[in-house]
Amino acid sequence: MWKLCRPRVFSGALKKCAQESGQKLSSQNIRLASSKPANGRRRGRWRVLFYSVAAAGSFAVVGSAAFRQRRINQIKEIEKTWDETVTTRKKLVVLGSGWGAMSLLRQLDPGMYDVHVVSPRNYFLFTPLLPSVTVGTVEPRSIAAPIRKLLSASHGNMAHFYEAECMSIDVKNRTIKCQDTSGVVGAVSSFELPFDQLVIAVGAQTTTFNTPGVKEHAHFIKEIPDAQNIRTRIMDNIETAFLPGQTDAEKRRLLTTYVVGGGPTGVEFAAELRDFLLEDLSKLYPAIADLLSISVVQSRGHVLNTYDSQIGEYTQNEFEKHRSRINVITEARVTELKDTVLSVYHKATKEKTEHPYGLCIWAAGNAPQTVVADLARSLPEQTNRHALVTDDYMRVKGARCVYALGDCQTNDTSVLTAQAEKLFKDADVNGDGHLSYEEFGALMDKAQKMYPHVNVFFATAREALGHDSVFEMADKNKDQQLDFDEFKSLLKKVDSELTSLPATAAVANQQGVYLGSLLNTLAGPSVALDVNPAMTGCKRFHYRYMGSFAYVGDNKAVLQVPVFGAMKGWWTMLLWRAFYFSSLSTWRTRCLVGFDWTKAYILGRDTSRL
Repeated sequence: MWKLCRPRVFSGALKKCAQESGQKLSSQNIRLASSKPANGRRRGRWRVLFYSVAAAGSFAVVGSAAFRQRRINQIKEIEKTWDETVTTRKKLVVLGSGWGAMSLLRQLDPGMYDVHVVSPRNYFLFTPLLPSVTVGTVEPRSIAAPIRKLLSASHGNMAHFYEAECMSIDVKNRTIKCQDTSGVVGAVSSFELPFDQLVIAVGAQTTTFNTPGVKEHAHFIKEIPDAQNIRTRIMDNIETAFLPGQTDAEKRRLLTTYVVGGGPTGVEFAAELRDFLLEDLSKLYPAIADLLSISVVQSRGHVLNTYDSQIGEYTQNEFEKHRSRINVITEARVTELKDTVLSVYHKATKEKTEHPYGLCIWAAGNAPQTVVADLARSLPEQTNRHALVTDDYMRVKGARCVYALGDCQTNDTSVLTAQAEKLFKDADVNGDGHLSYEEFGALMDKAQKMYPHVNVFFATAREALGHDSVFEMADKNKDQQLDFDEFKSLLKKVDSELTSLPATAAVANQQGVYLGSLLNTLAGPSVALDVNPAMTGCKRFHYRYMGSFAYVGDNKAVLQVPVFGAMKGWWTMLLWRAFYFSSLSTWRTRCLVGFDWTKAYILGRDTSRL
């Protein structure tokens, strides 16, 4: 009888009964009868989802409060016996105040080290929401948390912060030179700081690829002042275009925005700007609403190329809808920027075209900070010009007492090659010691969901050689199957695409947590400063890919997670906001961001040019 509750079975039963009784039953009545269980089932699913989210949120709040109280009690007990003059404690200096530095400091046990933090900014910035600041969806102070407050929560009064910039690192003498680069300079503006252990977490700056005119005419999205400058420029362009007597050509130029780079930052900025144009500016400036346009220039075949191909295609389709007003230019790169015109080189046709613009956002790649580049040049073991090369324990090669994490770090870890034997055994379903085309395809489909750099390799190979090129390239003896040596050789080639881990907050956060635990193990005075962590039983760092989010506009987001693969749509937007809301560093920032989202939805975004 329970099967009759299912809509299709129930409607079929109705038809059968009607035929047997000789009565005619309209299709409308059948639909009405069959829709009731379906509607109930949908309501049940939403009820389960609501209660699940509510329960998860409740557990998160209670768990966070319990952990916070436990940490406060722990700090109070340690502070009772704290003595800064004790010289047996190792001096730990942390450079930076981003994701890597803050996750390390939270993980580090209070009182274990003499902790000193040096950063040119005295706040932690929640960078994933920075594109939202550029259009006023979120206010700048809502995503900034004071460093001293975060330090106090993790270490009480047992940690020190200096608002300064590290200018040079002397590995031999274990000292750093710092300079006050703020707007107010006192009698003392520079100082030296000795260290026993040094953690470099200074991030990276945006690379220009030596493209002429980028530094002079483009805008970057790295810091809060960058977002504020973009917000001001957007409104300035619009008000200038609205002046009487302005020609149509000049209006169109002022209202044209180019975004260089189709990664998460570029895509999310374009999506936020698109929402701002359609939801707010088109109502306040109807006379010029049809002239507003956005273009994304991407060097690869589709945007979000490090994500699953379904996500990239979905995002591009969302952008290219008529209502969206976002034009995606793929297989192209910007070769020069002038004051009002930029040049684009198209790889397919090998042609150059010029495009007038009012605003250009450069979100294409990272370059090392000056202090990182100088340190790398001073160490013969450093062979990478983009970041500091570390071992599996985050130690900088050539400087054993120095650690690096986040965007300023890279390593030689081979993610897939290290698991070659297990992957081969799992994929060899029939156990014949070889992988058929079908077995290899199933394995690579699974690997693409779990390891983002596999997507990059497949996309590049297929664009160059064709759809089946990867298997054919690996099959050296052309016997239509892969032995273990051929399989391992392919994995090495795939891993060679992983020159560094993704430059995301998730990677820096995991590295900070790992390094904090590692330093807790190495904190004792009996442990030598340059001890090999492997000798103490410490595990190597292993990055666990947990998934990637990106907002694509129109209250829609995309999500890629291991095992489940690609997810997209408006409901993913709820997950996107819930995840970012829970990831904010303090309850103050959570309240402010929640209020900003509500305010923008009900009252609209502020268009004042301040």
